[in-house]
Order: sequence, then structure tokens, then C-alpha cells
Amino acid sequence: MSACQAYAHPIQRELEETRLFLSKLSVDKPAPLIKSDVDENVADTLAKVEQMRHDFENQREQKKKADEAEKAEAVKKVEDAKQAEETKKAEATKKAAEEAKQAEEAEKAKQAEEAKQAIEQSKPIETPTTSEQAVLLAKRYRDMYSELMNDLAPKIRADPQKRAHCFKQRGLVTRGVGQLKDSWEFIGRTADSIKSILSASASADVQDWMLNLVAKSLVKQAEREVSVAPHAAYPLAATAVLVMQAYPKLSDMLMIRLVKKCPFVVPQYMAKQPGQNTDDFIKAAGYRRNDDGDIESEGIYAERMTGMLALFAAIVQMPDIGGQPNPFPVHHGWTWLARIINMPPRAISPLLVQTFLSVAGPTMLGVYGRQMDKLISVLATTWIASVAGSSPLAVAGKSNLTTFINEYRSSGSIRECKGRVIKTR
Repeated sequence: MSACQAYAHPIQRELEETRLFLSKLSVDKPAPLIKSDVDENVADTLAKVEQMRHDFENQREQKKKADEAEKAEAVKKVEDAKQAEETKKAEATKKAAEEAKQAEEAEKAKQAEEAKQAIEQSKPIETPTTSEQAVLLAKRYRDMYSELMNDLAPKIRADPQKRAHCFKQRGLVTRGVGQLKDSWEFIGRTADSIKSILSASASADVQDWMLNLVAKSLVKQAEREVSVAPHAAYPLAATAVLVMQAYPKLSDMLMIRLVKKCPFVVPQYMAKQPGQNTDDFIKAAGYRRNDDGDIESEGIYAERMTGMLALFAAIVQMPDIGGQPNPFPVHHGWTWLARIINMPPRAISPLLVQTFLSVAGPTMLGVYGRQMDKLISVLATTWIASVAGSSPLAVAGKSNLTTFINEYRSSGSIRECKGRVIKTR
């Protein structure tokens, strides 16, 4: 036996023993897989995979919808909150507007009541409210106004050339007066422009009508501007004096326009006469109606009146200009002050006096000296105390005038109104 055989023999013998052992075991052998079984298993697996994919897609779609619903809910909450805030603001705005309207209506009712009381207080009384000379003066100017409107105005309107000329020139006058500045240079140019317009009048009636329009423009500017800025009266007054020096008729035209709108320049307290209706009275007294048809408040009325009185005061205190005298000099101011002190005062009276003294007082004190001091003493000792009434206009007027006079007594001079000294340039 060779070496190989000796080595292989045990292995063969072990192999035979193993085969014999296995043959004795009863083990069921699995049936061999056939193709149909494989396909069925694959199909089942694929079906499961597809189901898993389908379930995943469903879950993702549901999550997406849930997210969108959540987002939509959040947006809705924000929009609802915004809408609620806007509604709240709108309601607050509406409430504020209603409250403002109620306040405005209450203020209008108060103003109407004040105006009504003022009119009621203007009933005829036995004590004269205006001196006889002042009554005659007021009548003279009112008659002159009637002549202007009834005689001269129709002539101008009936002539197309005159009407067109006056209309054009009126615009130039209004523009010049409205642009006046606190400067002699500017005032001089404006006055020269107005005098040039007047000299270009083709006839006496055209010139008279233009003088009327110049006066109307000056008074209207005082009513609108000087009422809130008293110093603006001085440039208007200086312009008026410069034009009056060349055209003296302007002084009458100015008084016609002033008396029509502000009877206090006479001075005259208008009294409602028996049988006189309210509209006629308020027109004569210088009252106006607002856009709602109600009579303006006493405060607004007083403001307008003091604006026009300030123009009157600024004119009478104006010194000679260019070596020529003021055609409407300071003695008119003395007459005004003496008259109003000798008249029973009304609620507006202290404000009128203080306005006049503020604008013309320094000049009048320089001209009349001790006589002026005596008039001021009468104001302080008896006149102010005689002002009756507890209206805001009367109370404030008395207090302010008292303070004004006390300052004069302590300093010996009347406080100069701003703008009284006109700039050289």
C-alpha cells in the first residue's frame, strides 16, 4: 500500500460512515421551488411595498393638509385680530367724531345764545347810548353810503367801459393792499401805485367809485388781518394817509366803510328799535352769520370789530408824512375817547378802549399830556367798575384793561404796540 492510499483510506472510510448515518435519518426534504411560487412571492412583496408607498403618500398628504389647515387658521386669527383692531379703531374714530360734533353743536348753541343775549341787551334804553353829535356823524356817513349805492353804483354798472375799468383796477388795489409790509419803502410804492390808479380814472364818478373801492379794500384787510395781528394796522394806516394827502375824499370813504361795518368807530352802540327785525339789527350792528346761518359768536364779532377800530386808531395817530399833514389827525382820536368814556359801557367796551389805547395811546399821551392822564384816571376809577355783566367778554375785558392801566400808572408811559415805528426799509 502506497503512502497516498494509506492517507486516503481513512478519509473514504469516514465518508462511508457519514453516508450511512445520513441514510438512516428520516428528514423531510423541502419541495423544490417552482417559478409560479417565486412570482407569487415577488408580487406579494411588491404589493406590500406599493401599499407602504401609498400609505406614506396618504400620510404625507394628510400632514400637508393639516399643515395648511393650521396655517390657514393662523392667518385667519391674524386677519380676525386685524379686523377686530380696525373695527375698534373705526368705532373709536366714529365715537370721537360724534363727540366732536356734539361739542361743536354745543359750542354753536352757546355762541347763538350769547349772540341772542347780546341782541336782547340791545333793546332801547332811556340813557343815551351815543352822543347827539355822534348820532349825526353816523347818519351823515350812512346817508353817503346810500348815495354811493343808489346813485353812483348804477352809473358805473350801466357803462361797460367804466365797469370793466373799475373791475380791473380793483384787483390791482386789492393785491397791493393785501401784500403790504412793515416798510416805508414798500408802503410808499403801494401808495404810489394806488394814486396812479386813481389818476388814471377817466371821469370824476369813476374816481369816486375807485376811492370807495380803495377804502373797502383797506377796511376789509383790517377786518381780516388786523383782528389777529394789531401791528398790521400801521402799514394800512400809513398807506391810507399817503393816499389821503393826494385825494382827501378818501377820508370820507374810509369812514363810510368803517361806520357801515363797525359802528364803534363813531363810537355808537346800536340799539334794537321797536319794530326792527333781528336781521336788520344785526346788519346795522355789524354782526355776520356763519355758513350755517347762525349769528357769529360774541368772541368772533369782538375780534373783527377791534381789527377795524385798530385801523381807525392807527390812522388818527399817524404823524405828518413827507412834510405834509395827516388829513385825519389825532383830534379825531381824542373825540372818540371822550365820547366812549361818557357813554354807558357795554361788555365789549373795555376791549375797544384797550385796543384804541394800545394803538394810538402813546401818540395821544404825547399830544395831550395831563388831559390824557385825567381821562385814563376816569377809566381806572369809575368807568371800568361801571361795566356790567358777567360774560367772558366783559370779565376778560375789564381785567385786561385794568392791567394795562396799572402798567401805565407804574411806568408813566403807555406800552407801545408792536409795529408802531415803521421800518425805514
